[in-house]
Amino acid sequence: MGAPCSGKSTYVREHATPGDIVIDFDVLAQALGSPDPHDHSKAIRMVAIDMRRTAIASAIQQHANGATVWIVDINPGERMPAYRRAGAEFVTMTAPLAELHARASAERPERWHSLIDEHQAKAAAPTPSRRRNRNASGTC
Repeated sequence: MGAPCSGKSTYVREHATPGDIVIDFDVLAQALGSPDPHDHSKAIRMVAIDMRRTAIASAIQQHANGATVWIVDINPGERMPAYRRAGAEFVTMTAPLAELHARASAERPERWHSLIDEHQAKAAAPTPSRRRNRNASGTC
């Protein structure tokens, strides 16, 4: 988990092995026909949201049966209790704000700058369970 452009998808690509279950919103959206890796139409976003919700529930069940599952999640919020019950290991990706914006400028639509700022504002609010334990490198 982590801010937009913090390296979540890159981390999963570098650590997942063949046969692992990987749930990444942008990958799902592209599988549904989105021509852009990070800018999806409203219709595709809505279907991808539903697919992701169903995939996460199913993947958690498969994890209980021994499968390795990777979920790329910007803001787990309401999903966090289910992740904890499943015994998830959390990897929180971080990068300096300037680096997040530099990555967005290089690879993302303009609106990603607002998403980064919104995420950072939410992350700055104190929560007892928030941990940061990895530094990001690489691309978005």
